[in-house]
Amino acid sequence: MSSLALSILQRKPVERETFIHRLDARVKFVFFLWISIWAYIFLDYVVTLIFLAGVMVLNLLGRNFSRTMKAVSIIIVPWIAVASLILGAYFPWNKTLLVKFEGILFGYDYALYYEGIAWSVTWPLRIGVCIASAMFFLFTTDPVKLIALLFKLRVPFRFIYGIAGGLQLTPILLNDLHTIMEAQKSRGLRTDVSIMKRALHYLALIVPLTLSTLNKVQIRATALEARGFSAPVQKTWPYDLSLKRRDYAFIAGMIIMTAVFAFIYIFYGFSPICRLEFYILGYGG
Repeated sequence: MSSLALSILQRKPVERETFIHRLDARVKFVFFLWISIWAYIFLDYVVTLIFLAGVMVLNLLGRNFSRTMKAVSIIIVPWIAVASLILGAYFPWNKTLLVKFEGILFGYDYALYYEGIAWSVTWPLRIGVCIASAMFFLFTTDPVKLIALLFKLRVPFRFIYGIAGGLQLTPILLNDLHTIMEAQKSRGLRTDVSIMKRALHYLALIVPLTLSTLNKVQIRATALEARGFSAPVQKTWPYDLSLKRRDYAFIAGMIIMTAVFAFIYIFYGFSPICRLEFYILGYGG
């Protein structure tokens, strides 16, 4: 498993004292939804690229740029490369010829068109905006503040603990898996074999990992009952959950940008820069 995948699964927020980290979790979650919606309202790869650049600037301020950029690049770059070769040549409504290769594909001509390439770039960039904004929310928000957000939204306390337990157990189980794997290697487990044999060898990890997990769950359940988790009393939260001036300033910025985006959409359309057409059932609009 790659270091990037492990960092995402372990969900280690970057502990920094920055403006981004001090923002309320609710504000960052609303921003994630807000920018994702606008990314799908506009059908313009330049506008979408601007959205992605803006989110990446926020990740840079939150000291989360390299991890987010790596995740976004791994997902959208191969998608754009493959989609451009397919849609750029075979998109049903291609009109504007960019380049043509004669006899390059088994003796047949191969041509690339602007419309197909534009679509193959726009859609992955939209996904990139969603991923970057989600990582901005997750990796600059302390898990405690994330749980506080759910508590403030009056989510049932048992459901909140289920989410908190999942956030806590995932990195613990990954560490246990690493420990068990190293122990099995010291006992002769081989990992330098074929994929099929390696998969069979990894079955030796399932039983000790399962037993370790069940043991931790039982200990956690005992500790919760000893502390009165199921007691029929009003639950309280020891953190200040009120919005601060910086949160209102960030919200005001989103409101202003919403007015700007709405103005652009109403007067210049959903593709104000590239002037792409949106096709429904074969009809352009």
